Amino acid sequence: MSVSVENGAHAVTSDESSVVILGTAAALADFGRANTYLAVVRQGRYWLVDCADSPIGRLQHMDIDPLAVRGIIITHFHPDHVFGLPIYLMGLYLLGFFKKRVRREPLAIYAPVEALQLVRAMVGLYQMQTWTDMFALEYHSIEMRPGSVVAEDEDFSIVSTPTHHSVSSIALRFLVKDNGHSLVYSSDTAPCPEVEALAWGVDLLIHEASGAGFGHTSAAEAGAVAARANAARLLLVHYFPEAKPRLLSEAQRTYSGPVQVAEDLTAYAW
Repeated sequence: MSVSVENGAHAVTSDESSVVILGTAAALADFGRANTYLAVVRQGRYWLVDCADSPIGRLQHMDIDPLAVRGIIITHFHPDHVFGLPIYLMGLYLLGFFKKRVRREPLAIYAPVEALQLVRAMVGLYQMQTWTDMFALEYHSIEMRPGSVVAEDEDFSIVSTPTHHSVSSIALRFLVKDNGHSLVYSSDTAPCPEVEALAWGVDLLIHEASGAGFGHTSAAEAGAVAARANAARLLLVHYFPEAKPRLLSEAQRTYSGPVQVAEDLTAYAW
C-alpha cells in the first residue's frame, strides 16, 4: 500500500476516521507539494475539502476510491483552493465510465455564498452538464455565521464559522456521530475568536501556518489558538517550504500539546 499514516500511536483502520492531507503548500506550491486541500475519510468514503492540484491521482495514491465521494466543501474562492475542481469533476465523470459505475445521484458542492457563485461560474465555463450521462451537481450555500450547519450524513455532522481572511472564508468542524470525535480545519485565516470557539475541546485542530498578517497565521499564533481552544492535538498546514524547519519549535512555544507539521499524502487518525 502507498498510504502513509501518522497519529503518534497506531495505523488507521477502516472503521476509524482519518484526515488525508492531499497537499500542504501555501499559495505558492513547490516541486513535490500541492496546495493545501484534504479528504476527511470514514468507512472508505470521504468529504473533499477544497480542491487544488489534480485530486484523482492523489486520492488513488492514498488508496481512496475517488468515486466514493460524499460531497465537496469549498472554504473560499482563492485559486490555490479551487483550481483543481473542474479536472476533478471530469475525472469522476470519466472514471464512472471506465469502471462502469456511472454516478446517478447528484454530487453536492458546498461553499459560502460569495464563493459558491464563482464556483458555479467556473464550472459552467466547461459546460459539463451538456456531457452525455454527466451526473448532476447540487450547489448549497453556507451561511456566514458561527455554528452554521453545512451538511450531515450517516457518519458526520459538519458545521462552520466565518474566519478573518481577505475574502469570505470558513473554518469547518467535523463531528463523528457514533464516538464524538472531532476535527477542525481553519482554512485561511488570521487568528480569531470564531475559530477558537469552533475548535474548543477538539481532538485535532488543523491550522494554517503561512505567516502572520494579511489574513493568515504564524505557527506560534496557531499554537496559541490551539492552547486557548484546549485542542488535544495540533497539525500545521498551508506553509511555505523555507519556514518548515522552524514551524514545530515556534508552535511549541505557545502550545504544550502534541504538534505535527503536516506532510503531503499522509493520513492522520483522529
